[in-house]
Amino acid sequence: MKQGILFALATAVIALLGAVLLSRVFTEPRSTSAVWTSASLAVVVQIATFAIARRYALKGEVIKGWGIGALMRVTALVVYGALFFGPLQLGFPLEPALLSFALFVFVSTVLEPLFLSR
Repeated sequence: MKQGILFALATAVIALLGAVLLSRVFTEPRSTSAVWTSASLAVVVQIATFAIARRYALKGEVIKGWGIGALMRVTALVVYGALFFGPLQLGFPLEPALLSFALFVFVSTVLEPLFLSR
């Protein structure tokens, strides 16, 4: 339980700092909104995938948990791109939205093993 809370906090900090930095790169208002939306979505996805990875790690099946988490992350990216930039049309520029989402997910995924091993 403690590891999950620490991972959630670390992921939120990564998303917050990343969104602040990327908002300085993508300065157009719609791009900035896309970055912040991606940060929020990335935190939700990462918390869900960590819960699954943690469950499998406790059973001694770390690779299986990471595999399922990786599939969930890729699926989230595809759905985010296909749905919100297709039929739902959020009005965000595609590049900052998907690049920032992928970046936030990647960085927090790299840190995930630190929280699974405790």
